[in-house]
Amino acid sequence: MTLGIRRKLLLIIISILLVVLSTHTYLQFSLQNIAFEGELLKRTALLKENLAQRSLSQVETLSRLAAEDIASFNFFSLTNKIQDAVEDISELEYVIVLDDQNKIYIHTAYPEQQQSIYEASKRLAKTTQKELNTKNYTVTLILDELSESMDDQNAIILMEYKFPIEIGETTWGYLLLGYSLLQLNEQVLQSQYEHEENQKNLAFKTSYIALAVLLIAWVVISQISQRLIAPIITLSSFAKDLASGDFSRIHNITATSSDEVGKLTQNFADMAQKLEDSYQQQAQYNQMLEKKVCQRTQDLHLKNEELVLALTSLEESQQQLIHSEKMAALGQLIAGIAHEINTPLGAIQATAGNTSKYLHLFSDALPDFLASTNAQEQAIFCDLLSKARHGKVMSTREERKIKRDVIKILEEYELGNADELAEMLVDMELDEVLAELLPSLATEKGFEIVTLAHHLTGIGRNSVTIHTAIGRASKVVFALKNFTHLDSSDQAVSTNINQGIRTVLVLYQGLLKQGCEVIEHFGELPEISCYPDELNQVWTNLIHNGLHAMQNKGTLVIETKQQGHNIVVTISDNGSGIPIDVQPKIYDSFFTTKPAGEGSGLGLGICKRIIDKHQGSIDFVSEAGKTSFVVKLPV
Repeated sequence: MTLGIRRKLLLIIISILLVVLSTHTYLQFSLQNIAFEGELLKRTALLKENLAQRSLSQVETLSRLAAEDIASFNFFSLTNKIQDAVEDISELEYVIVLDDQNKIYIHTAYPEQQQSIYEASKRLAKTTQKELNTKNYTVTLILDELSESMDDQNAIILMEYKFPIEIGETTWGYLLLGYSLLQLNEQVLQSQYEHEENQKNLAFKTSYIALAVLLIAWVVISQISQRLIAPIITLSSFAKDLASGDFSRIHNITATSSDEVGKLTQNFADMAQKLEDSYQQQAQYNQMLEKKVCQRTQDLHLKNEELVLALTSLEESQQQLIHSEKMAALGQLIAGIAHEINTPLGAIQATAGNTSKYLHLFSDALPDFLASTNAQEQAIFCDLLSKARHGKVMSTREERKIKRDVIKILEEYELGNADELAEMLVDMELDEVLAELLPSLATEKGFEIVTLAHHLTGIGRNSVTIHTAIGRASKVVFALKNFTHLDSSDQAVSTNINQGIRTVLVLYQGLLKQGCEVIEHFGELPEISCYPDELNQVWTNLIHNGLHAMQNKGTLVIETKQQGHNIVVTISDNGSGIPIDVQPKIYDSFFTTKPAGEGSGLGLGICKRIIDKHQGSIDFVSEAGKTSFVVKLPV
């Protein structure tokens, strides 16, 4: 809650009055307590002194009587006198007569202790030595056992006098008189009670007076503050009108006094008049400004439309540039791709011709063979056909070695045309069962039978060759189709990164065969949502740059793995490396280190934009003999 000036003024003045009244009351009570305590001490001391005078007089009298009766051994009379004294004197609590051996002869309080040894009180005692008529006596103040201080007057319950009993020049014993201080304490307590009552009455009177003073002060200060704050409230009302733009009442602002508030009112009136003039000028300026803003808004709207068109055109140009770079990279592969397709096509064409040749030779030789051979020779022919195979793939070196081994065996059996026979047997993959066939080959028609079987099985070998060539061509065409496919929906699809890299490697087989060794370390990767055709362009550019750096001869290492929440692709080559002065510029557009006509300088810049689009990162480490590009894509 916010306090106004009036309430703050009232609160401050009332607080000051409360502090002053409280301080005055506290000082008054403190001074009265100090005065009362001093007076009480004096009064208590006087009462004690009076009691002491009376006690001393009684002690001397009883001591004298005791000396006379003891000297005459009249203890019965002494006992009666002492008992009468105890009954007559209200303050006297007990009287004890002791001999010099502390043996009790008379004890008015506890008669059963007579003839026993007197033991001093176990309670706290304060002993003082005094002199009376040149004779010593002892006054003992016996205190309450629960008293915490021996100076506590309220705790004193007994005052004991010890007076010697002298018979002649000899001290026979002692006389102990115990006086009660209860009456004295009751008088002290009564005085304290009366003082406390006076204090309470004074507190009530002081409270009433304080409330009356506060009430009068509240009324007076309220009236005074009301008169002081009234002009400020009026000014506040005018200020509220000014804040809302209402200047209708500013001419009613007048100063009714010449004090500080009056000056404030006059200054406020002048300010209001100037503010009205400024407001009118501002209104005129706002109208003019609105016209200018409207005109500028129209101009900005037109500029906006132009910028939107320019941005659209720029985006289209950028997409065309990316596509052009992709097509340029694809153009660099055309020669190799054409070779990869022409090679299997040539193999198919040659194999088709061989198939026709084998079929013609077989059909020409078959009638003569059937006519000139017996059943055993025909069985050998069928056995060769059943054992012949045509699916084993061997290198030229392995094939030559096997032929030399077969020729050696045939020559040992002295078979004619060993070279031709060995070549046909190896083509039909019969070298492994050569030992079983040797008796059949040694017959007169052996060579003719093998030749005819070779012609017939050649058709199967040619079909395998055609199938292999077609598969190789299909693989290249499929990779090319995947590479050139564009995602027209511009939507990310789920794909495997390893598949895209393998597609690019298939397209680069023509260049890789020139002397480049590819080492693949493909890890198990999850499918991620991405734009695969754009990422294929990244792999193409990085692989092509690696091959160019190695001049198509060297080692290309491709590693893929999952690292935390990222897929990491590392493509390394052992080329000449990127010079240090060139490294900061490799992502700049149109910057290239390749000769004119071989590079556009857009590849790595486009790669970085594609990786940024996938919210990934691309980095590289290069030195002489090794360059590694590391691409990280979020899973």
